Amino acid sequence: MEESGGKKERDWKNNYWVGIIVLIITGLIISISYGIYTDYSERDNLKSNIEPLIRKADSLRVSGEFEEAINEYEGILKLISPKNLPVEYAIIQNNLGSAYWDLAWVRDKDSNLKKAINAYEEALKIRTVERYPIDYATTQNNLGTAYGGLAEVRDKDSNLKKAIDAYEEALKIRTVERHPIDYATTQNNLGSAYRDLAGVRDKDSNLEKAINAYEETLKINTVERYPINYAKTQNNLGTAYGGLAEVRDKDSNLEKAINAYEEALKILTVERYPIDYAITQNHLRTAYGSLAEVRDKDYNFEKAINAYEKALKIYTVERYPINYAITQNHLGTAYGDLAEMRDKDTNLEKAINAYEKALKIYTVEKYPINYAITQNNLGTAYGSLAEVQDKDSNLEKAINAYEEALKIYAVEKYPMMYKQVKSNLEKARNQ
Repeated sequence: MEESGGKKERDWKNNYWVGIIVLIITGLIISISYGIYTDYSERDNLKSNIEPLIRKADSLRVSGEFEEAINEYEGILKLISPKNLPVEYAIIQNNLGSAYWDLAWVRDKDSNLKKAINAYEEALKIRTVERYPIDYATTQNNLGTAYGGLAEVRDKDSNLKKAIDAYEEALKIRTVERHPIDYATTQNNLGSAYRDLAGVRDKDSNLEKAINAYEETLKINTVERYPINYAKTQNNLGTAYGGLAEVRDKDSNLEKAINAYEEALKILTVERYPIDYAITQNHLRTAYGSLAEVRDKDYNFEKAINAYEKALKIYTVERYPINYAITQNHLGTAYGDLAEMRDKDTNLEKAINAYEKALKIYTVEKYPINYAITQNNLGTAYGSLAEVQDKDSNLEKAINAYEEALKIYAVEKYPMMYKQVKSNLEKARNQ
């Protein structure tokens, strides 16, 4: 009997403690569940509160109010953290980076691009390739663009390498099969980074990589589907081939450059895209001028002159005075080169006319160096014309032009140019 009673007492005690443990566990589960519910509720409330703030900041950035947008983004970041709202935190950091990137082209390029890079890198702590591959690729592409911009300010080599690394990370996700538009965008950016890097080192190999990237872009940016992107990429491709022509296969690479520019001009017409038209015509004249050094000098100089004159339909003295003066100066040089082959007097008169038009903008007060360069060119043209007609008067004009150039090219400040112009002046005086 005692044994049986002791067993009942032990069973009762065991059941009691089991009950207590069950109550504790149940309480903990309820407490944790309540905490989780409360946490989710707070997050939902916070998310609802910041969504209109994000939209406001995005709207400010799109409308060009970059500083105001930055203030809004940074204000939101004081309310959240990567722990409580990681997705929203990454979105804001990415957009903040883009606002700093935009502001960098208005002022303080160096410091604002650094801030853009910091924001993108902060976003990439959340936007990993494993968890958010699409967003990862977007931010890597943005990061590459920021490093590319910073390369224009300092540390060109290292920043372009970082830009290339970022673009290549983006291309792990942005494949031609799955994301063709984004693939084309990043390939075009990659091509431009390699083209810029070619200006620092390994010109040949980096230009080949640039050309390859642009050609990959053109698999998507076809003339039928994306005509503007097609034209811009053809323009970039032409520039890359023009650069490669300076290293090897000058003739064939210049022909490829010319073909690319002419493809661009099928879209960039004078009526629809006048500025792009003028820019491309300028690229085209450079390519023809370089090709004239290799073959068909007469023909290619005429092509170059034709491209200059087409550019001048847009670069008028009233609307684009600097571009007008630059193009007129180059046009004068092209006519001077053509004068060495035929119609010497006619082409030299055209050269002189172009230089004098350039000097309407390149005044001694506003652009002294350009004034001196153009006066020296003008003197050379008058000197050459003196060999054909009106020797005395043309030599006098040549002497006047050289003397004007020497008002800027003082021996103390520009000894090399002083020596060159002084030599030209003495030659004219002794003829």
